[in-house]
Amino acid sequence: MVRAESVYANDGGDSEVDWDKEAAALAMPANPFFKAVKAIPVPDLVSEFADSAPPDVQQAVRFTIAKLLGNMPSEVAAITRVTSDKNIASLMFSMQMTGYMFRNAEYRRSLSESLSAAESGGGVAVEMGALPAVSGTVSVEIAEGMKAEVDAAAYMAELRSEVEGLRAQLTVAKEKQAGAGVGMIQYVQSLPTEEAQELTSQVSKEVLDAMGQLITSLLKEADVQPDAVMETSDLKMRELLVWQLVTGYKLRELEVKEELKDKFWGAEVADKE
Repeated sequence: MVRAESVYANDGGDSEVDWDKEAAALAMPANPFFKAVKAIPVPDLVSEFADSAPPDVQQAVRFTIAKLLGNMPSEVAAITRVTSDKNIASLMFSMQMTGYMFRNAEYRRSLSESLSAAESGGGVAVEMGALPAVSGTVSVEIAEGMKAEVDAAAYMAELRSEVEGLRAQLTVAKEKQAGAGVGMIQYVQSLPTEEAQELTSQVSKEVLDAMGQLITSLLKEADVQPDAVMETSDLKMRELLVWQLVTGYKLRELEVKEELKDKFWGAEVADKE
């Protein structure tokens, strides 16, 4: 039950109340994605991202923020950002969608890698060194017009050693790429235009609504007035943008969990019926 005084302004009850608006707000079902994210303290949300997100995704977040705000450390110069409520709301939404895109790209990349591994599964025994024994000699061209007969087993062992060396170099290169923080960004940029657009074009209405509600809620809690001009430190702006990126990342996780629950749990119920 809603108490009468909760819908009046603090002016003795003389304000007029838009009862249609109040009734609509009460009748509107709570957005589950908004509730789920709102219930997570900001430090916990960011800490969870830091503990679970791949290094290249975390670096992609830092790269995105640095591209927007620059890399100048706060010790060098105290930078103040001035913006409007509409601009900050638009920027927050953009960061949420970017975080959503990173998580979606991570899902897509993992699926692609899993499929590639499954397709090449037949060659695992060969890669692990379970090659058949060889004997005899093989003819090897060591220079143009010059050939030599070498022991086949020794030659295969040499080739295997070279392959292992190349594989080790490839692993190091991949680790360096992840450490450089451009792995995820490069992956997104390498996608065909249509596939890249799908990373954000299929976001559900419920998630979009949750994004809007989270932004509105934050501006309201900060007591930001319509058409207000805001001034904040560079550090606070960075914290805000990281928060919004991580929020979008989390929203995509929640959306996928809901999709899986509807797909499998819903199918189970249908079978029972």
